[in-house]
Order: sequence, then C-alpha cells, then structure tokens
Amino acid sequence: MTREADTGRPGADSNREKQMRPINPLAALTLVLVFPHRTFERLRERPHWIVPLIFVAAASMLSAIYAVRSGFMDEMLRGIAFRTGADPAQVESGFMAAGVVMAVVAVPLVTLLEALFLRLAGSLFGGRAGFRQVFSAVAHASVPIGIGSLVFALAMPLTHSSTAGANLAFLVAAGEHPFLWSLARQIDLFSIWFFVLIGVAARPLFGLNARRSRLAALLFAVIYIAIMSWSGRGGGTEVLVDPYEGWSESGAAPAVVHHSRGAARATVEECVDAGTRAVRRAAAIAGSDSLPRIEFYLYASLDEKESYTGNREVAHGVEWAGAAHVAWVEGAELALTRETMNVIAAATLGKVYNPLMRDGLAIYAGGAWGGRPITAVASDLARDGRVPSLDRLTDPGEYSRIERAVAEPLAGAFTSFLVTRMGGERFADLYASSAGRGVSVRGLLERSLDDSLGGVERDWRAYLASAGGSPGDTTSEPEQAGSR
Repeated sequence: MTREADTGRPGADSNREKQMRPINPLAALTLVLVFPHRTFERLRERPHWIVPLIFVAAASMLSAIYAVRSGFMDEMLRGIAFRTGADPAQVESGFMAAGVVMAVVAVPLVTLLEALFLRLAGSLFGGRAGFRQVFSAVAHASVPIGIGSLVFALAMPLTHSSTAGANLAFLVAAGEHPFLWSLARQIDLFSIWFFVLIGVAARPLFGLNARRSRLAALLFAVIYIAIMSWSGRGGGTEVLVDPYEGWSESGAAPAVVHHSRGAARATVEECVDAGTRAVRRAAAIAGSDSLPRIEFYLYASLDEKESYTGNREVAHGVEWAGAAHVAWVEGAELALTRETMNVIAAATLGKVYNPLMRDGLAIYAGGAWGGRPITAVASDLARDGRVPSLDRLTDPGEYSRIERAVAEPLAGAFTSFLVTRMGGERFADLYASSAGRGVSVRGLLERSLDDSLGGVERDWRAYLASAGGSPGDTTSEPEQAGSR
C-alpha cells in the first residue's frame, strides 16, 4: 500500500490541516475584514476573542475621550451643567469617566449579550455551536464597530459635531420623534458591516446552509436593532435640542424669569416678585454694593422641573451661570431665597465647600425651616438634647452623617448666632475666608472670635437657650446684618 493510500487524499488533508492551524490573533483583526468566511471557519475550530475586544474597547475609549477633550462637546456639556446645576468641569470629567467605564465594562457585556442572541437565532434555524465559538465570532465581527469609533473621532474636526455619524439620524428630528431618531441611528454604515460579517459567520459557525444562515443573521439584526432603538429612544435626544426654545422672558434686573408660554401670568408675576426679594435679601447679607442680575427658570411642578433638569428639589442654583431653577409649588419662595443666596455668595464671597457654612448662610437667608423661624427650631432641638458638638458640625464628613432635619436648622441658627455676635461685615469676611477646599473652619472660628471652639460652643448653646430674640425673622435683620 502506498503512502498516499495510507493518508487518504493528501491535498485535502493539507488544506484541512492549514484551516485547523491556529490563526494569529493580530492577523485575525484584518483577515476577518478581507477573508471573513475562511477566518470564521478557523475561529470555529480555535476560538479566541481577547484581541478584538481590546481593540473595540480601546477605540471606543479613545473616541469618547477625544470627543470630550476636543471641545466639540463644550456647548452640549455646558447645557447639561446649566440644567443640573453641576460645575462644567465636573460634567466633563463625568463624561470622560463614563466613556472609560462604557469601554471597559459595556463592550464585553454587550458582546456577551450579542453572542447570546446570535446563538438563540442560530438554534431556532437548527444550528448548533458552542458559546465560546459564538462569542469569538461576535467579537471579531465587531471589529468594524471599533473602526467606526475611530473614524467618528477623526471626522470631528471636519464635521464640527459630536453627534454626526454615518447613519440616517439626520433625517429625523430627535426632539419630536425620539424612538424614530434612535432607530435611524442604528441604520449605520459600520453597524451594517457588522451585520454582514455576522451573516458570513453564521454559516460555518452553525453548520447551516446559505438560506438558513442568512435568516439567522437577519433575525439577530432585527432583535439587535429593536433592543438598541428602544433602550436608546431617549438617550442623547435631550442634549441635541434646546429645551428652552420658545420660552418667554418676564421681569427685569435684578430678577429675570424664563418660563414656558403656557405658564399662568399670575404665577410668573409671583416668581418675579419673589425673585426680586430674594436677590435684594441675598445681596444685603453678602454685603454686595450692587444688585446682581439673576436668571430664574420657572416650572409648573416638580415633575416638570425634574424632566428638564433631572433634579427634583424645589429649587437649585447654578452658581457659575448666575441662575436658579424653581418649581412653583409649596415652599418655592423659601427655597428660591436659599438658592439665590448660594448663587450670590459664590459670586461675591467665593465658593464655600464646608457644609456648615454653606448651608448655614443659605438657610439663614431663607429665615425659616418648616414654616418656623430657624432659631426656634434649633432651640427646640437644644431642649431635646439633639444638638451635636461644634466639633462634629464643623467637620464635613461628620456633618453629612447628621439627619438633615437636624443639621440644616442648626447650621442656619449658627449663622444667625455668628451674625449677631460678629456683625454682618465681619461675618462676611469670615465666610469669604472659608472659601476653597480644605479650609479649617474650626481654626477660622477660633481666630475670628478670639476664643477656643469650646468657648464658642458654650456661647452658642446659651444663645439657643435664650431663643436669641427673633434671629430667624424674615424681615429686617438680614439687611441690617449684611450692611457694610
């Protein structure tokens, strides 16, 4: 018997051996694009996925970081910061961190889910494949997604847009039809390339004929597009449109109110009056020589405010923009006064991070807690033995652990005590000295009052025991205390 007879068909065996040979992981990144069928055949026998996952994740990460750092997202990021009240730098850092997390966590997770869906689609048409083989195929078919991320970043200097892409989203108004816009985003050149590769992979992967493999890939694409469109129907649309387009403006400096055209006229006028009082009060407390202009954004309800800003508090300020958002519900004027104080104090005296000082000034400006003068509330807390030491109150970490209904009235009452003891001008200087991170409020109090913290605390507790007259009164005291 000849050697050829022993080995069967030598030419066929040679080709088979070549197909079975492990494919170089780096070479597979390019081979899957130019010889996809042959590559997926070899990946079925020797599956691997680390390199394509790293490529797609790295491309996604670099694209996200470049989009933020290039400046093409500045307007969008400032819009988010303005509505939420966050600092623009914090929003930028948050977006960059989210881009990194999405790349490191979401890319493997999405690939895992895609593999599950593809395996399900293949099994429905009679195909059989191990999960390792399916996951490897999906990971390599995702290479065009990584390429698309890099192309998106490289095209930004030409498009001057952080949202432009090779898809049909430009045909749909994002704000008017969020689901259709999200669906149109999925009809993307690189996504189609991905689906084509999935279709090529399905035949050698599941051992199906051409028709069944195409149907399995089509079912996978339908499931993928449907889920991505539904989950992303609102994602991103809010940053692509101006939510305040068509709003009206009422009032004049120092209080300008922005509101929807359907807002009740009486409510708008109430907000203008309340805003004017809040600005005058806060400016007097801060010792400002002139009345700053504050922009107020008025919402009819907490639900409406939350839908625009993502914040459900009655009011929140935007210190860097000289603005405040307010829902016109019960307690609106009090909350508006507090936030106006924060905005004006930050501009006039500096950004204070110590919560005892920051909350204290805002609540003192509001003058009340739960409808009662702040010192009356604090005096009741003192009689009930619920007043923590000043050592705890001045420590930001300890302060944050105290119940809000206790910490905030005490902070306001402590500010009232300081204004009474020091006078408005010296208190404003103390507050300004506490601006910045890492400032020791304890040391500032001891130096400013020329007393130990223990001595200051004894005087404060005596002040609470005597109820301090009417320090929480909302009429003339702040104007007198804040005058210079």
